[in-house]
Amino acid sequence: MKYIIANWKANKNIDQVKDWIDLFLKNDFNRIKNKIQIIICPPFPFIYLLKKMIVETGHAPSLPIKIGAQDLSQFESGTYTGEVTAKTLSGLINYVIIGHSERRKHFNENTKALFEKFVLAKKNRIEPLFCIRNEKDPLPLQIKFVVYEPVYAISNGTGQGNNEPLEKVLRIRKILKLANSVQFIYGGSVNDENATYYLKAGEIDGVLVGGASLNPDKFYKIVSCV
Repeated sequence: MKYIIANWKANKNIDQVKDWIDLFLKNDFNRIKNKIQIIICPPFPFIYLLKKMIVETGHAPSLPIKIGAQDLSQFESGTYTGEVTAKTLSGLINYVIIGHSERRKHFNENTKALFEKFVLAKKNRIEPLFCIRNEKDPLPLQIKFVVYEPVYAISNGTGQGNNEPLEKVLRIRKILKLANSVQFIYGGSVNDENATYYLKAGEIDGVLVGGASLNPDKFYKIVSCV
């Protein structure tokens, strides 16, 4: 099983989201549905819309698509205006990205806050996709998904960036000494031209796709290369 994760970041409006999912769901998933798990992580306002549109196809149980969030609050609930908590998201999403390097950089998220988010996600039956920039970033206990996204390799939104050699990606996994049960995801400028390069490696369990996931045709090419 390979995990193909779409991180839309701060992009799209409601009409663009409708167009994206309409086009994406026209593709044939029968050949690959037992080989992949697709996880779409849109901005918060579009989570329910995507879930609803997928269900309304009538084929939701057979589609290898789950919905995730790009973040959640480090607070459980209460007087935290603007925060979206794990409790609020429970039942809406299956996965959540935690610790993305952009949030570490722009919002000064530290290890304590990230670990608190991890605990709250697990408590509310949401599986964390925990991001690290390098082998020095601490990992929480009971982790199931580690997303390695070297900062210098992340694209500027186009899906094009400084791709990291496969050998170095595999070396990071070895240094981390991850258990076989842990899914190791690569997230450095993956696009429809290089996805196969990373996904062919047995030690890499999936990819986190940024800019290239904004185009449904390009994202399907990534999905179908497994």
